[in-house]
Amino acid sequence: MKRSRSPGSGKPDTTGEAVAAGRGRAAAVLDDVPVTFIGRPFAPVAPGEALRGHVMACDALRLHHRVFELFPTTRTDPAHRQLMAARERHDLPGGIRIFHAGGAEVEQAMMAFAESGGRFDDGYNIIVPIYDLPVIPAQWATQLRRFDEIWALSGFIRDNLASSGLDSYWIGQTLDPQPGPCLPRRYFGVRESAFVLLHFFDPSSWVRQRNSHAVLALLDRLRRDDPYRDVQLVLQVLAAGPEDEAWATTIAGDPQVKVITTPPDSLHLRSLISACDCVVSLHHAEGGGRDLGEAMAWGRLAMGTGWSGNLDLMTGENSLLVRHRLVKLKKGDHPHWRGQSWAEPDLDHARDLLRPVLDDPERGRGIARRGQAEVLRSHGRHAVGLRILDRLERIVATAPRVLRHKRAMA
Repeated sequence: MKRSRSPGSGKPDTTGEAVAAGRGRAAAVLDDVPVTFIGRPFAPVAPGEALRGHVMACDALRLHHRVFELFPTTRTDPAHRQLMAARERHDLPGGIRIFHAGGAEVEQAMMAFAESGGRFDDGYNIIVPIYDLPVIPAQWATQLRRFDEIWALSGFIRDNLASSGLDSYWIGQTLDPQPGPCLPRRYFGVRESAFVLLHFFDPSSWVRQRNSHAVLALLDRLRRDDPYRDVQLVLQVLAAGPEDEAWATTIAGDPQVKVITTPPDSLHLRSLISACDCVVSLHHAEGGGRDLGEAMAWGRLAMGTGWSGNLDLMTGENSLLVRHRLVKLKKGDHPHWRGQSWAEPDLDHARDLLRPVLDDPERGRGIARRGQAEVLRSHGRHAVGLRILDRLERIVATAPRVLRHKRAMA
């Protein structure tokens, strides 16, 4: 089995001097090597979020790069269009190509790449896969082995790849909050007086994996303890379809639950996070825990199951980590259930963690401030950009296909 590269034990150096030095290195080494991010740059899905984050990390170091949309989608988000406007290209040169794809769509991505005129063997190909469970399906692992290199968005993904004999480099995800105005609570129909819990329900993910019903059960526990406590749960449904609309109507009459099914854009999402007090994810499994990380980067309290990809970001000191037990999956839990385990969060422990924060909101704000500082230090665009630059420099120094491209340009 190949060994995976570890994130390293030291704190990342993201001082002004380190960033300035990184920009100089990028200009000296990489300006004549095409670096192309390939995937869904305009889509509001996890691979698209990861790709946009890596683009912003490269921007922070002024690293020249390009973006290619592999799967055309409706471009509804103005922030995505603005970010990609100067970077999008319609050709696929050699050099370094960085593919962002969900685990199930890697084979589809390679077919689309060829149909778009790309020649896989003409460059150095990197894949950034997203998968939320410990065991990588064998057919997916076979596709991943076709790439020259794998980048992991979390230590959880890195370790799971290693268990399948796949080497990877931990790069992480960029979680900086995007600047701009925010909509107020009243825009969403959320009470100004309430302590607001926010949960994202994502039908594009495997539904049971998100464990959204556990968040409703947590609210019930809080209400049993104190029926008059001013708590409101906001459920943002991502990419809602007819079944999700129907599910939402079953709880729409609860005055302490606000269900939002409007498809969110960047302004909507950052406004919701800004308007809440605590983002809650009592998930069974998470590849990266991006919603929790974005909340922490905004300075909001995060509560999550103490298992899987969010542990790159969350500790018992900078967030509310919920105890859990691992359970084996059974048929119907997930399409790839055989041999898998995931976490069952302890809802009583989740309630016990929230009680002191509800009694003393300043306690929660203090935890959130610590979380914000730690997440931005490890997963800010400068930290991620420097890790990307380190890998690209090594590739240019050692990969023959990239060097052939440089010689052809000379």
